[in-house]
Amino acid sequence: MSSEQSVKNVLTEQIRQGIKNHVSTAQETDEAEAGSDALSFQSTVCPQRHVWIDTSVEGIGVDLEDWDSDDEWDNAVARVLGSSPDETVELVQIWLSGANLEDYYLDLNKAYKRLTKKKQFFAQT
Repeated sequence: MSSEQSVKNVLTEQIRQGIKNHVSTAQETDEAEAGSDALSFQSTVCPQRHVWIDTSVEGIGVDLEDWDSDDEWDNAVARVLGSSPDETVELVQIWLSGANLEDYYLDLNKAYKRLTKKKQFFAQT
């Protein structure tokens, strides 16, 4: 990320700060720098894992990408809606830590639908 961060809308900035404060495995990238309603993070422990967050959709759109996966044109393994900034931060934390999403969520999807949580994630710090 460049030393000057792009200006983000209030919701996007709230999510950005939550990720910076609670997701030690997240490195913000420049991919979403131009948009006021988008964020992009890459895992520092699983560099093939990437997250794209878009707050311009109804809800919080989250694309979870694995650059080693060729199943989709954009390497997405899930495209889901976060219902709140806190839920979105936890989803990012789980994905970028290298954990298996299916251990924590039911109904993973690629249709921007909400997830049902199976169990709480407790990060190793």
